[in-house]
Amino acid sequence: MIPRMRSREAVVTGAGVVNAIANDFESFVEAMRAGRCGQRTIVGFDASGLRNPRACEAAEFDPRSVYVRRDGRRMDRSSELVLAAFDQAVAMAGIALRDVAPARGAVLMGSTLGGAVTGFRYYCAVRQGRRRPSQLRDHSMHAPGYRMCIEAGFLGSNLVFSTACTSSNLALAAARDLVRADKADVVIAGGFDPLSPISCSGFSVMRNVTPGICRPFDRRRDGLVLGEGSAVMIVEADDFAARRGARPLATIRGYGIVSDARSMTAPDPTAAGPVACMRQAIEMAGLAPDDVDLVCAHGTGTLLNDRTEAKALRGVFGPRGTEIPCASIKSMLGHTLGAAGAMNAVAAIAAGRGGYIPPTIHFEEPDPRDPVSCFSEARPATPRHVLSNTLGFGGSNCSVLMELADESGGCGRTHPFPREFGL
Repeated sequence: MIPRMRSREAVVTGAGVVNAIANDFESFVEAMRAGRCGQRTIVGFDASGLRNPRACEAAEFDPRSVYVRRDGRRMDRSSELVLAAFDQAVAMAGIALRDVAPARGAVLMGSTLGGAVTGFRYYCAVRQGRRRPSQLRDHSMHAPGYRMCIEAGFLGSNLVFSTACTSSNLALAAARDLVRADKADVVIAGGFDPLSPISCSGFSVMRNVTPGICRPFDRRRDGLVLGEGSAVMIVEADDFAARRGARPLATIRGYGIVSDARSMTAPDPTAAGPVACMRQAIEMAGLAPDDVDLVCAHGTGTLLNDRTEAKALRGVFGPRGTEIPCASIKSMLGHTLGAAGAMNAVAAIAAGRGGYIPPTIHFEEPDPRDPVSCFSEARPATPRHVLSNTLGFGGSNCSVLMELADESGGCGRTHPFPREFGL
């Protein structure tokens, strides 16, 4: 049975983040404003032999910060990153999760590798003749979600999406649907991925990692830089948030999900998939393309991905596609894989809070064939409607449209929802 959607909105009331340039939300606001670059020599494992031994590692993150109330033994890097961001998001939202009706709380996360650090460590130990299955207790991709459910006492949906780079955008889309379908009052939603020998080796073999720096949409771009981190948001029904006096940071207005059905690794050069999913997100939000103020681009810095996304922007926005403000935060904190969509969402909220368009650092010379409106420094602005793009391997595309709150915390509906979505 198709659920009947209610008029309630899915609002974000808290956000937490850990990545290569910041260990909390407020630091993230300032790090992006300053255009901080998180690329450095990898210290978490032996990076010799990689195409680029430098990546955007969250080297300044102290995992002991999550052990205060928890059993930290054999906790995977993923759980450390997620729980740190989770603690921040709960504190910002000012919510007592144990006061939420257990069956009305849910956890939705996105990831590509899950507990890859623990898994690789266990594999190496087995190769040396040491087999300790207990080391795998936190290896599974759903372990961070289980930990949050246990802490919150949530009995509702506990799901982890793994669809390459689109994973956490799907989590945000599903969070919106759960709230709109009246299946949850509070959803913990976001994404995570750790930096590991597995991910770094795999991308090096595919040779889509730059040997230098990541410069999305620049004429001289030559590859991506990997990163790690977690972004977690508290998503609530607007009526639930209002009853407890919470001020929204943003509203998740719409989303689009489309498959290219073309290649396991290369984007569709026609850009039909990204065009379709951006249009779906805009239409579901009850908006027109001209209403979008900012595009948080996927912007990996690879030749084909950036070309496809630039073409898609022209397909959706027409001549304005080369002028609409566009930013790729991967230039600062690297490609966080399954966390990329949630990281974009928190970046949009942080930029709205800081009053600027995030910079695309290292961007110096536009590609004359595929120009986009990126700048290497932050620009003063007050974006309201933000489109976040994620384009993944296998032709997975997902765009999420968010409306940022104004200074009063208002995210009131400014456009009627289209009838065809039944909203």
